[in-house]
Amino acid sequence: VDEIKLSSELDQNFMCVLSNFVSGELVDITRNRQLPYLRDYFTSIPLKERENTLVFISDMYEAYDTICRSFFPKAIHVIDLFHVLTQLTNAVNRIRTRVMNSYAEKGSPIYNFMKAHWECFLCRLNKIPDKFYTYKKTGEMFHYDDMVFKCIKTNETLWTGYNTLQELFKYSSCSDYEDALNFIHRIVTKLQNSHDEILISVAKTYHAWRYEIANGLAKSQRVFKYTNAIAEVNNSHLKTILKAAYGYRSFARFRKRAL
Repeated sequence: VDEIKLSSELDQNFMCVLSNFVSGELVDITRNRQLPYLRDYFTSIPLKERENTLVFISDMYEAYDTICRSFFPKAIHVIDLFHVLTQLTNAVNRIRTRVMNSYAEKGSPIYNFMKAHWECFLCRLNKIPDKFYTYKKTGEMFHYDDMVFKCIKTNETLWTGYNTLQELFKYSSCSDYEDALNFIHRIVTKLQNSHDEILISVAKTYHAWRYEIANGLAKSQRVFKYTNAIAEVNNSHLKTILKAAYGYRSFARFRKRAL
């Protein structure tokens, strides 16, 4: 389950896109992702058919949680890891900006690097470019790895956020549900102990969705992880249709074209 923007009209602002995880097929599109529209749609589907759904994958939108519990009694709810990472990535980026702006000397190497190479603080450790940063005022050269380490160790909150993000990137070490749940608990505790409102807010979100996140981190009985990748691929195709047509005013026409 995912959403895509159709138009600025209130009743078709964000549509709900339903995809089949196994086949990758587009199942259907609802006019709106808001709870009343979703209730009407899923009520029209017989319970026997809905009971065939065993896994319900979505982002952290409250309406999806309500729909999963109310209409899919045999399904486990999975929160896609991409949305989990996005929560912490955005938080780390906000902290990076705050630390960067705290430097009185705007032209220092740390300030310049944090401003120009912000993506190095939000990616996996092994994705940091293997090259050197040159400070133009003095001609000094620093490896990107060294500069990232030098920047994050100047602030304890940034250090905590960055290292927690790297832990999340290594989520594959969680082999089963209990391990995944314990992992989320450790992450939440670490963020709460930072005493920073930005990281504490992320911790509260993770704690509220801890069971659904653990379902996404844990390997299934078929030894693979459930993700929203299929839905994102279908969304990409739908956006191409919208772009080619310069947008649609009618939801019904767009739905027919998409299906």
